[in-house]
Amino acid sequence: MSVNARFALIPRDGLFCKDGRGWYTSASGRGRGIDWPWPSTVLGALRGAWGRVEEQRSGAVFSADAWREQTATVALGRTLALRRPLGTPWTPAHRIWPVPSDALWLEGREEVHPLDPCHQSTSTLGRDDDDAREALLFPAIDETGKPLAPPRWWSEERFVDWLTGSRVPARDGGKAFNPSRRIQVHIGIDADRLTAEEGMLFSHDVVETLEHDAEWAIGAELLGSSASMLTMATLGADSRLARAETLPEEAFEPPPALFEAFRRGSPGLRLVVVTPACFEHGWLPDGLERREREYRGHIAGLEAEVLLRAALVSRPVHVSGWDMAAGTPKSTSRMVPAGAVYFFARADGAAFNEADSQALWLAALGTRTNEGFGRVVPGTWSPRLEVS
Repeated sequence: MSVNARFALIPRDGLFCKDGRGWYTSASGRGRGIDWPWPSTVLGALRGAWGRVEEQRSGAVFSADAWREQTATVALGRTLALRRPLGTPWTPAHRIWPVPSDALWLEGREEVHPLDPCHQSTSTLGRDDDDAREALLFPAIDETGKPLAPPRWWSEERFVDWLTGSRVPARDGGKAFNPSRRIQVHIGIDADRLTAEEGMLFSHDVVETLEHDAEWAIGAELLGSSASMLTMATLGADSRLARAETLPEEAFEPPPALFEAFRRGSPGLRLVVVTPACFEHGWLPDGLERREREYRGHIAGLEAEVLLRAALVSRPVHVSGWDMAAGTPKSTSRMVPAGAVYFFARADGAAFNEADSQALWLAALGTRTNEGFGRVVPGTWSPRLEVS
């Protein structure tokens, strides 16, 4: 599908995107939200905004069936997390990225420690029923130190440094971000007595998107429909308003430093998942299959066959949602979380080049890619040959 429009959705009153748990599933007795909207939530917001524009243009209110029919061609392309100083136009420098799983913070260290996979003399603690999985490399930490909790987001500058193999300082002067949260309390009011209703006091957390000197936004590409000028959308569990601004095409362009690093040739490849990915076989990317004691195949349109050498994948995320037209919950999917890192080598032994990095920049892997899931970006990697 062709790109018809690019928008930045700017929530002015924070974000609340409820997770799949109930309202009273903990001792705190409050609702819990995810820290960033799923791509499917962004798609729902754009479909709703686009549909309201179409209703206004046609002069008719759509039924539930008409909503499905009219918005069936609306799909989501690439998405971005954005953060900019107040009053400035959007540029690629305002992109924010999930911190990769191969980045480790150690107490007392001045630099972020890279988790570099290598051959191990021991086996994993998992079930010994997959010799290809047991043959994968996994990292060994050569330095001592207490692991620290990583930040949620990295700036464009720090992320590109990491993808190109440059050193990244652990204390980076505001280049790492963890949006703050607040608790919002709701109370139900009896319309007749104008008093509080018993049992209608509840609260939930809200991710703050407006800071004293900056604002957060969600960049998104709208696919498969005529470009309508959207100015406002409702986003999240309680339909908070988000202003829609047109994004320039350059906001999605790759950084020149990344291509420069691949132009010199990279013996290995890292693929960093930047939006949750839905694969048929759980953690294993689609296009790969087990052959003898290796995972090998083709990914993301690369012509060369690749070998999976390592995978740093944390616990799956459970993605659910609500079908607004049908009034029913959507099925829950287990997905690879954003930040997961896959390490590859070419089967022919050649190096990955600039053309490979161009093909992989924000490429889509897996299923549900028309909802914005499965986006990845490439990074260089020099495999370690010694045994730890």
